[in-house]
Amino acid sequence: MQQNPADIPQGVSPVNVTMADELLSRLGDIGDLPLEDRAAAYAQLHDELRTHLEGGDSAPRP
Repeated sequence: MQQNPADIPQGVSPVNVTMADELLSRLGDIGDLPLEDRAAAYAQLHDELRTHLEGGDSAPRP
C-alpha cells in the first residue's frame, strides 16, 4: 500500500510510512503461512520492530 506523499501528515517521516507499509505487507504474508510457522515469523517481526523503535530514541528530533 503506497502512500501519496500529500497524504502523509506533516512531521511524519516517509521512512516510517514506508516501514509501516512493509509491516502491513509482512503481516499479511505471515497470515498465509502454515499455522506451525506463524509464531516464529511473528516473533521475528516483533524483534525487528522493537529494534527499530528502540533505535529511534537515539535520533535527534527536529
